Amino acid sequence: MYCQCAHVEDAVKVFEILGHCASTKELLLGRQVHAQALKRRLELSVYVGSALVDMYGKCECAYDASSAFEVLLEKNVVSWTAVMTAYTQNELFEEALQLFLDLKMEGVQPNEFTYAVALNSCAGLAALKNGNALSASTMKTGHWGALSVCNALINMYAKSGSINDAWRVFLSMPWRDMVSWNSIIIGYAHHGLAREAMSVFHDMLFAEETPSYVTFVGVLSACAQLGLVDEGLYYLNTMMKEMGIKPGREHYTCMVGLLCRDGRLDEAEHFILGNYIGTDVVAWKSLLGSCQVYKNYGLGHRVAEQILQLKPNDVGTYVMLSNMYARANRWDGVVKVRKLMKERGVRKESGVSWIQVGSEVQVFTSDDKNHQWINQIMRKLRELIDQIKGIGYVPNFAVVLHDVEDEQKAEHLMYHSEKMALAFGLIHSPEGATIRIMKNLRICDDCHVAMKLISLVTRRRIVVRDTVRFHCIEDGVCSCDDHW
Repeated sequence: MYCQCAHVEDAVKVFEILGHCASTKELLLGRQVHAQALKRRLELSVYVGSALVDMYGKCECAYDASSAFEVLLEKNVVSWTAVMTAYTQNELFEEALQLFLDLKMEGVQPNEFTYAVALNSCAGLAALKNGNALSASTMKTGHWGALSVCNALINMYAKSGSINDAWRVFLSMPWRDMVSWNSIIIGYAHHGLAREAMSVFHDMLFAEETPSYVTFVGVLSACAQLGLVDEGLYYLNTMMKEMGIKPGREHYTCMVGLLCRDGRLDEAEHFILGNYIGTDVVAWKSLLGSCQVYKNYGLGHRVAEQILQLKPNDVGTYVMLSNMYARANRWDGVVKVRKLMKERGVRKESGVSWIQVGSEVQVFTSDDKNHQWINQIMRKLRELIDQIKGIGYVPNFAVVLHDVEDEQKAEHLMYHSEKMALAFGLIHSPEGATIRIMKNLRICDDCHVAMKLISLVTRRRIVVRDTVRFHCIEDGVCSCDDHW
């Protein structure tokens, strides 16, 4: 009915131009085309409407994409998948999953691409239980073996701290593409399983699959974890050049991490300055973190100043700088940092950790003493701390940025969000079950040591995903090898 009223040729032209706008992210032109489509009532076409949704999503305008979707007279699986993709691309993962539920309620059957988008949303949330349910659904509907679904499953499992399941999916795939290889290599690297990442890379070469830009980010990250400086330089300067891949900022930043891992901090500084990445805050922060590890506070102060010139409101840098002063018992320096933060209007982000037990997600904020389970959690933590003190745990007061008595510092450490999440998980999960915790900041040194020892006394596997990497802790050992 609609096609009889609309100009089909106009609809085709609009569809093509919107596709161009989406690929080039030309939002202004896309809006102009949208205005013309409105004049001709073309936006009601499911094809034009889906193209509008796609364009707005790729131009980072998720809610405009949603508006374009809502006006459609006819919504099919393509348009539903397009709006879910728009939300996922803009990190609105919960909204994307809600759309998936709405789609099924409307009686629309998801296709392989719809499932892939939903699984990638689960990856963004590290929602392993939801991802497992979707995996089961793809098996029932016959979509499990599709390339896009398997790639999304690898991504979901890797980002949800279940790298063994990601590997299982990879092995079972009837065929693989570049995304498959890159996903598993990057997944292993993020889990600190550098040898496994390098092994898959060599399998990739043996399979005559040509590595890409992204592949070498994973490879150089793995080299950094293993301290393979010569190999890293070979991949960067020789193999990438032979394959016609121009090194980018991510590769150079990995090399900075590699030099830092080997303790070559001065070399890392010269590398940053010599490879035109002196404006890359990530590279400088990698060096700053290593200055903390190797207690090179002189260089650390200089690097922190460099970062704050580039990004004056970078909270993490103020915290690291304050940590370095605290570890040196330079409380005057801690006060100076706090004063500078106050003058610049910079506020330290509260540590937040969350854990899914059953169908519920529990969220914990550092120093939150009003959580409904706080009494049980504190009892469990005190019991655990007493146990691990017997096998060598000593509270790391250097991470407490307050000049107070040791007893107060020990109490403050108890209320770190990741410790509270761990205690809750131990109370409410079956014996022997893996504990999976997500955190919005870098895990602190004290919590890291405590969790390694708690894994010993409880015989539990603990997986913590922070802003830097996964920490897979088992039998007192962490996959990061205490360097992150």
